[in-house]
Amino acid sequence: MVGAMRCVVALVLLIGCADASKQIEKLADRACACTEAACAETVLDDFVAFAKANPAMSGDQDDAIKQAKRLSECSTKAGVPLATLMAKMKAVQAAH
Repeated sequence: MVGAMRCVVALVLLIGCADASKQIEKLADRACACTEAACAETVLDDFVAFAKANPAMSGDQDDAIKQAKRLSECSTKAGVPLATLMAKMKAVQAAH
């Protein structure tokens, strides 16, 4: 789990985070409402798509990191395997 958190934090720092922190917060809220892995994976896919579509942002990085951690924690709590979480984050990193 710690490795996944580092990956998510690195991703957030990589993409910056202008209004991104608010979007990530919305995604985290969705992930935290999930009770099944499939739901949380859909949210993660949306997060990956958002990050790829918005590579150059700036703003509240602390909040973005906090929300990305929450998204990650809720996704794994819903049953997303750590390997799946890591793969999705690596896909975003590879695009940058």
